[in-house]
Amino acid sequence: MRLRNLLVLGLAATGCLYERQAVRDDRYGEGPPPAPAAEAPPSSYDPQQAYQVDPPPPPAGAEVASEAVFYERLSPYGYWTFVAPYGRVWVPSVGYGWRPYYYGQWVLTDWGWTFVSDDPWGWAAYHYGRWNFGVGVGWYWVPGRVWAPAWVSWRYGAGYVTWCPLAPPGVVFGYRHPAWVAVSEQHFTRPIAAVAVPSQRTYGVVTQAQPLTGPHATVGRGGNFGPPVAGVARATGQQIRPIAAVQAVRPRPTVSTGANASPGASMRSPRARARPEREAVRPAPPRAGQGWRASPPAQPGAVAPRSSPGGSMGSAPRAAPPTNGSAPRAAPPSSGGGSPHATSPRTQ
Repeated sequence: MRLRNLLVLGLAATGCLYERQAVRDDRYGEGPPPAPAAEAPPSSYDPQQAYQVDPPPPPAGAEVASEAVFYERLSPYGYWTFVAPYGRVWVPSVGYGWRPYYYGQWVLTDWGWTFVSDDPWGWAAYHYGRWNFGVGVGWYWVPGRVWAPAWVSWRYGAGYVTWCPLAPPGVVFGYRHPAWVAVSEQHFTRPIAAVAVPSQRTYGVVTQAQPLTGPHATVGRGGNFGPPVAGVARATGQQIRPIAAVQAVRPRPTVSTGANASPGASMRSPRARARPEREAVRPAPPRAGQGWRASPPAQPGAVAPRSSPGGSMGSAPRAAPPTNGSAPRAAPPSSGGGSPHATSPRTQ
């Protein structure tokens, strides 16, 4: 050992140090490749099955526990915005002159006269909630949770049947408002758009008819809602028998809400012309602690005022158009006249 130490000191004095050559240790070499993580999918694999399928819309006659069931299903056919004091409302993407309870027909069911529409959103907007009209917005739908064959007010007589949508509480449509629709009693069961009285002549028909009261104006399972069946059968010359509401009002499949979404070709209502050059800016909901300022109750035949530049919203603010087209427009209301009437069958 002493001799070895002297040899190391001698080499250090001469400035020559020898380093042992590195030797590779193969004791920890690479092992076999790992097995595949998962087997390849079979040839019959359908990627669409990997997505959760939305539940079908509620059947006719069923009430809904939450208004959330409407939001995604109606979005492809219009847009949602906020209107005080109703909150979130839906504006359909429809053409000029459109009005609710017009593109469809009446069918007698176990609930009474029931409105049936070919529009894929008709199962919701014609059987839940109320309709209202606002300057700068047009027709918009206020969601509700109670199902009805139709949320309308009836007038009947002088050979005609007339109706208008029930508006939210505190709002009534005057007899000159285009919300009113009239048809001859003998054509009551036919598609409405083909037989309706022209809007400029509807006022005279509405004022001659009388409001329906009692069970004819009340929603229920008694089957009496709407004009008397015996009178309609006599005028049309048909033997009218009721069918189940679930057979008359069948939810049509809705379209995808993706980038390639497009409403189905089965829509009966005229759609608004697309103007892609206009980009939609949807109003945001109020911030925490900053509520909407409610407007006073509307007068008969009146429509809500345009929103002020300051941002406080009345009952019908000016809303942005949908992303896939221009803002839906409806025929402007005429000057109010006559005694208003609206029968609320059931409070939602």
